Amino acid sequence: MPAGRVVENVGVVTHTFGSPEKATRLFTNIGDCFVYDSSLRILDYAELYPIYASANGDISEAQIEKINLLDYLFLRGSNYIHTNGQWDPIIRVLERTKVPVIAFGIGVQTPDNSEDYVNESTKRFLQIVSHRSATLGVRGNLSKKALNSIGIKNVRVFGCPTAFRHCKPKLSLPRIKANEIKRLGFTLRRKTHGFGTLQRYLMRTLAERYQTEFLCAGELEEKAIFYARCNQIANADEVMAKAVNQLIKERWLYGENDPILQLYKSSLAVFETVADFEEAEQHLDAVTGFRLHGNLLALANEVPALYITYDTRTREFVKTLGIPHVDGRYIDKFSFEEAWDQADFGHFEETYQMRFGELKTFLEENGMAHRLGATPTPYVVEAA
Repeated sequence: MPAGRVVENVGVVTHTFGSPEKATRLFTNIGDCFVYDSSLRILDYAELYPIYASANGDISEAQIEKINLLDYLFLRGSNYIHTNGQWDPIIRVLERTKVPVIAFGIGVQTPDNSEDYVNESTKRFLQIVSHRSATLGVRGNLSKKALNSIGIKNVRVFGCPTAFRHCKPKLSLPRIKANEIKRLGFTLRRKTHGFGTLQRYLMRTLAERYQTEFLCAGELEEKAIFYARCNQIANADEVMAKAVNQLIKERWLYGENDPILQLYKSSLAVFETVADFEEAEQHLDAVTGFRLHGNLLALANEVPALYITYDTRTREFVKTLGIPHVDGRYIDKFSFEEAWDQADFGHFEETYQMRFGELKTFLEENGMAHRLGATPTPYVVEAA
């Protein structure tokens, strides 16, 4: 199903938008909403028809007839290339339809040094998409290599739609020294295996140095703490205690007096709409952290961001777009200030222009009308 739902004049919102109680029970990765919202801003269309495929692939003849009247189906960019994919239901839907299927910024998710990229279900799914596309748009060269390994050669690299959501051929980031930063955003990704201690260290030290806002992308316990702190849910004290106990159990917090918990209670931000997350970042001087799309949304809004990379996915991504970064695997004695002041945002600006051209070519060779180079419509129209 789509990553979120569309609200006219707002854009893409999470599936828990407007329901804090539900939000504390359902994980929703708002980064996926960024990609969905950005894709809709880039594409030029009159009607959006979200497709919800059931677990067994059942879909009515009326829906099949509707789909076959569309110009194309697009797959929101995500980690489609991996060994755990269960694509049989959507394969059955695709096999009953005729229109082009466009992969719009997909990528590989694989462990370090592995060349085992897909299972049979994923391989079949990607081959169908390849046969129904002029080219597949992918995140980077590792994703291209993975597709090449299963015989898919019609690939074009451009990164992720989120980078190009404002349809600008060029971006110009302000040059700001670390000692000039006042408001800093830290994009939180708690479940980064092997990097928890580093992330906690950065959160604490940066909060001591800057006015730091911690930007949550959908983690359940963080959402529970946020909504309980704001008294937006019933039994707020009980919800807060349960979330804190779970984080202690997972060894993210070291007791109820942990400084990270105090930061959560003062500076944690949760968002249920792309527009709200974007507005928050637009008011920051700088952004850093572990969230691929949280950092990218800042760059798309010409707010400088320094990535901390921690897996093949983030490393591939920063290379594709020339984004300043620090490789978390090799951090020993780390100075954020030094890393920030050495960051080459000019290289990112140059690479962005090149990838913008690749994206434009990708859309046009696949027959997809677009708004690149124009002012994007701030909302979309959704079919009933």
